[in-house]
Amino acid sequence: MSAHTATVFQAGKSKALRLPRSLAVNAKCYEVTPTPDGFMLTAPAAKGRRLKALRKLRTLPPLPEEWPRP
Repeated sequence: MSAHTATVFQAGKSKALRLPRSLAVNAKCYEVTPTPDGFMLTAPAAKGRRLKALRKLRTLPPLPEEWPRP
């Protein structure tokens, strides 16, 4: 995944982030999580898909001990 540059601008009393068209975002809203290096944007729908996959993985039986591990 390559890095993109976004522009920050003033929108009323708030700051806004203009994302490049090449990112082609589909969601209407995003969850913003502060990180030590800045922040991370997450689409709530993507978070829901990850949680659904995690729930399905938890229902699977554990791997047998004789499973060939790389």
